[in-house]
Amino acid sequence: MTLYSIFEKPQAKAAKDRAPVAVPERFSWLAMLLTPVYALFNGLWLLLLFWIALVIGLAFASRLIGMDAASSLYLLVAVFLGFEAPALRRDWLLFRGYQWRGDIIAAGEDLAQRDYLSLKP
Repeated sequence: MTLYSIFEKPQAKAAKDRAPVAVPERFSWLAMLLTPVYALFNGLWLLLLFWIALVIGLAFASRLIGMDAASSLYLLVAVFLGFEAPALRRDWLLFRGYQWRGDIIAAGEDLAQRDYLSLKP
């Protein structure tokens, strides 16, 4: 079971599809292993720019600090991004105008959305 944060578009800005967005509060392996794919899939453009700058910066820094140190720093940042991915996604949804509607414990994202919609009047 996972805790999901439920976000919904305000009625004035809602498109035809009014399904809520459920963000899981757990470690994201996709964000750790394939950060650019995670960033593009979720629309996190600043994360993508940060990752590109990190890779370029570590490529240049590896000449000074060595390849082992640069690899260790990349691994450390990748693990950090895996833990912080849900927070980045929540903040991006809030920035885009979504409203937090609560938290639901469910076995999957679709079940969290269903449970939220069943509780909604």
